[in-house]
Amino acid sequence: MTTRERFLAIVNFEQPDYVPYWYAPGIGIAHIETVARWQREEGYPSDYESLVEFWGAEGYYTIGLQTGFVPGFPVERIDLGDGYVLIRQHKAETRELAANASTYTMPQFATYMFEDRRDWEEEMRPRLDPAHPDRGRPAIPEVQPDQPVLVSCPSYWGRWRSWFGLDRVCWFMHDDPALIHEMNRAVTDLFIDQASWVAQRIQIDAIGGWEDMCYRSGMLISPAAFEEFLAPYYREVADFARAIGAAVVDIDCDGDVSEFVHCLWNAGVKMCHAFEPTHGGSDIHRIRAELPEFIICGGLDKHAMLDPTGQAALAEIDGKVPAMLRHGRYLPSIDHGLPPICHYAPFWRFMNRIREHCGAPPAPFQEIGPP
Repeated sequence: MTTRERFLAIVNFEQPDYVPYWYAPGIGIAHIETVARWQREEGYPSDYESLVEFWGAEGYYTIGLQTGFVPGFPVERIDLGDGYVLIRQHKAETRELAANASTYTMPQFATYMFEDRRDWEEEMRPRLDPAHPDRGRPAIPEVQPDQPVLVSCPSYWGRWRSWFGLDRVCWFMHDDPALIHEMNRAVTDLFIDQASWVAQRIQIDAIGGWEDMCYRSGMLISPAAFEEFLAPYYREVADFARAIGAAVVDIDCDGDVSEFVHCLWNAGVKMCHAFEPTHGGSDIHRIRAELPEFIICGGLDKHAMLDPTGQAALAEIDGKVPAMLRHGRYLPSIDHGLPPICHYAPFWRFMNRIREHCGAPPAPFQEIGPP
């Protein structure tokens, strides 16, 4: 089987030749500083730049839609002299690490790009016009890839929170709910215009998005607010997926997704990834029992790699993966990339045990052997 055939078998509740370790969008495998420390201190082979290749991970073939602002807003970077930069874009000011594009930590938000309905009508909506003469079309591969083809749908809550800030979006929901719907309508129309063009030229297998609308104790808005402001558009995306033959809509979300996945399911979305088990409380066994047909990706705790003996890593795998595999519709993955405090040796044992349970063929890390 190809990765694409394997993925489609899993999400359609069929039997694959084996279940792959899944490299999900936004999750990654390890931070750059982590790998540098592994190479320096823990024996990670320096000739493997690709973590995906080395660990035998599999994932989507992503086609990037042209759904951003056209024209874009200029970005100004100011060196603060302490390893940080100040980034200004429209009305936004954020302070972040100068190397944040590769190392990634959360920026410090001082102000946000937009403030009110006037910003939406004068600055944002014209730049989200599907027919803007400067808006391009995606690059399409000449033949169907061996990976499942993914295109990205809008982030509704997550995007508005990033652009306006949490407080303002909550006020909009109360004071100007029509604004939320106008924005959601515009980005959905732009997505469907771009994705339809792609679907006429190649088979789309998955539609992926992100929300990050949960924290360690649950959702940032109520399920009722999700149903009012987000569900109609997710149902439209799910209907579009069915119409073009895409197998799944897959949404990324941090935090405790216990309620969130039920909101997705009720809106026609049947897959989610990350499932942070430690600080997010996303118990994949409980969620599997509650939603037997939901597709779960992730749920394996990266903190297990803090134990240098590897015992915590093996316990994490043995306590979750076999039962999830027996049921099906599961793709194993850590909940997010490994920070520098995580060790190479336990992660080697972790990945080795996953492949044993999944019946996967040897990956380069196994051929090289344990550290």
